[in-house]
Amino acid sequence: MPEERGSVLKKYAESGLCRLLLDMLRIPSVSPSPEHENRVTRLLYDTLAVLPYFREHPEDLRLLPLEDDPFGRNFLFAFVRRPGPTAETVILAGHADVVSAEACGELAPFAFDPEEYTRRLEDVALPEDARRDLESGEWLFGRGVADMKSGLAAGIELLAEAASDPGSLGANLLALAVPDEENNSAGMLAASAQLARRQKEEGLRYRACIELEPTFAGGERALPSIYLGSIGKINTFFFCAGKETHVGEYYEGFGAAPVISRINLELEGNPDYADSLDGRAYPPFGCMRQTDLRREYSATIMTRAFSFYSYLTATKLPGRILGEMRAIAEKALREAIEAHERNAESFAKMNGAGRSDAKWNSMALSYEELRRMAEAKLGAGFPGFVEEVLSRTPSGADERTKAVALVESMVEACALPGPLVVFGFLPPWYPHRANLGLSEGERRVERAARETVREASERFGLTVETRPFFEGVSDLSYCAFQGEAGEMATFAANMPGWKRLYSLPTEALAELDIPILNFGPLGKDAHKNTERLHLPYFMEVFPKLLRSLVRRVAEDGER
Repeated sequence: MPEERGSVLKKYAESGLCRLLLDMLRIPSVSPSPEHENRVTRLLYDTLAVLPYFREHPEDLRLLPLEDDPFGRNFLFAFVRRPGPTAETVILAGHADVVSAEACGELAPFAFDPEEYTRRLEDVALPEDARRDLESGEWLFGRGVADMKSGLAAGIELLAEAASDPGSLGANLLALAVPDEENNSAGMLAASAQLARRQKEEGLRYRACIELEPTFAGGERALPSIYLGSIGKINTFFFCAGKETHVGEYYEGFGAAPVISRINLELEGNPDYADSLDGRAYPPFGCMRQTDLRREYSATIMTRAFSFYSYLTATKLPGRILGEMRAIAEKALREAIEAHERNAESFAKMNGAGRSDAKWNSMALSYEELRRMAEAKLGAGFPGFVEEVLSRTPSGADERTKAVALVESMVEACALPGPLVVFGFLPPWYPHRANLGLSEGERRVERAARETVREASERFGLTVETRPFFEGVSDLSYCAFQGEAGEMATFAANMPGWKRLYSLPTEALAELDIPILNFGPLGKDAHKNTERLHLPYFMEVFPKLLRSLVRRVAEDGER
């Protein structure tokens, strides 16, 4: 490693925080990975278990299992209680899993050894911004350095500090380290249920949950940020079915392609559908997958197709989104049928043959409507039908693939004629959380954020920004639900395989009302081969500001 970069790492090598981070990074905890995800939470558990506080209070340090998790994973629940006692509690949260190192190409084998990975990047073609940061010697590269093992390490370090002086932060301090955030957030969903249980059984009052996700800054003006909310993300799907025919008799049938194509052209990147809050718009629908559902080659036209989209939300909830999806599906069907009939008439004139007698009556159904039809058709056999369909999906297929198989099988069981579109939702769902200043808790965390921004300027000469949403999607979505409980029921009713493939702890989310903030280290390029962490800020500034932020949240206002 060039001398300048090596000297930066060497400067912090004896720090307990640096050692903990490097130990965490060496574990390839790609989600889902039962062995390695559990290795990280076990490492954190073992780091805390030797402290006198937890030797005296072993019940406050737990590795709790994810209920019904096929991978047998657990999450860390570490609780330092302030003498008094008090019910007031501040939560520090972070995920221990990472995405794969596939994007790192030939350097993937070194991605979990950040020192070696940073050194080897010297000989790799990099974007100008990444090259500049590499040559500065202030950035550490590697998988998970920013997203988000550095923030989690800092949170555990602060908890260990609180354990040595439990009254120092003005409230109880609870640390959560969860798996699976990069997949379906099963870890935080399990933790939310635990938080609701503790709130009910112990009377805990959660003053805030501070997520430790990094700032993903870009360009030369890379500034750390405190986020007052967390953007929402919902996955929507469209299943299209037509009417089969031999390609030589094209107009006797109806293809799925013209319908699915129109849906994609209407939705993909269309700013008309962008959600917004306080004059700021967020990216609209982005297609994550579009495919036919053919299982073999033949001369039959393609009659089954599927697409799904990720959609970022700031205000919109499932009921409104479902209404928009219905309108989109009906428009696509209408325009596809009109085009088909025009083409059939023109071809008949060109060919000299008579026009096809086929008549097309379309149908647009929500998944809930389809499911009710299937339940009426199959009666008591419906639950067994669902299990049989899911059991024959390919081994290793993810929840979205299984959900689509369920939709297709229901359409077949109900013998529904095409052209038709079924629309609904797929996992996971991250409900948005905005700080609207409507509660004392929301106002408290905003005050704490702004006072921390002021401290950064006066104490360190550093600009820290406040932003309305953490836009990378986060587990903060599961600290409460910002809307009517009926919206969660709408999502559940329109998600194929609800409670079998995926579920949310809806009762817990309805009971919780935890104010949120996101404040983490300064990073760049999450999930890319140039993911990196700004070491001087992480080691010298961030821990101090985090400690101040926690204290402000704990001590502000009446208890």
